[in-house]
Amino acid sequence: MRQWEDMVLGTRMRKYIEYIKNINNRALWDYDLNLVAVVSISTVVLVLYYYYHSNVDYPLASLVYYLFVPLAAGFLLFRDKPWDYGIRVGGWKLGLIAVAASLAVMAPILYGASGMPDFRSYYHRYAIDWPQLLLDTALFMFAWEFLFRGYMLFGLEESLGRSAIFVQTIPFVLLHLEKPFLETLACIPGGFILGYIAYRTRSFLPCFVIHFGVYTMLVFFANS
Repeated sequence: MRQWEDMVLGTRMRKYIEYIKNINNRALWDYDLNLVAVVSISTVVLVLYYYYHSNVDYPLASLVYYLFVPLAAGFLLFRDKPWDYGIRVGGWKLGLIAVAASLAVMAPILYGASGMPDFRSYYHRYAIDWPQLLLDTALFMFAWEFLFRGYMLFGLEESLGRSAIFVQTIPFVLLHLEKPFLETLACIPGGFILGYIAYRTRSFLPCFVIHFGVYTMLVFFANS
């Protein structure tokens, strides 16, 4: 009887050890646990922000849902650190070149677009508190870019390699559907480009600076 119990316990222990090893290898029941986790958590935080962001002060809601929750989930599930998701300087020289080139190319395009009726009606403000706008926009864009070009890109890279660049673009574009049509359409190649910049520099920070700069210029031009 004792020998049989030892055998059963030994079998259970081996199964438990195997289960833990699979978790550490980001696999569970023949599924890619990393892929499941990143897709699920990204989707959940987007849904939570859509329905409950008004319950939290802006831009704190974006920091909670888009930054803190994914970071906490990555650490609790896989012991991932912030720099595993692109919160680091990375290839800063390439990043500076990408930022300068992107903003230089976008400036005349944004100036032209700001005169179009749909852009002007969407971005026009009757009164602008520029310090507050810049602060709120910076915090929001930091969390936003982390979710897409940080958490999703580098999280999915574990499972999909560089193809994660294209996957993170899908929700990024869809979240622009309420904006002017041409802007939403431009987000398709824009999402690819930002994803590639983050992938090459191993940091989402250049994407944050680019996105912040693009938005700021567009608001400025539309209100000039």
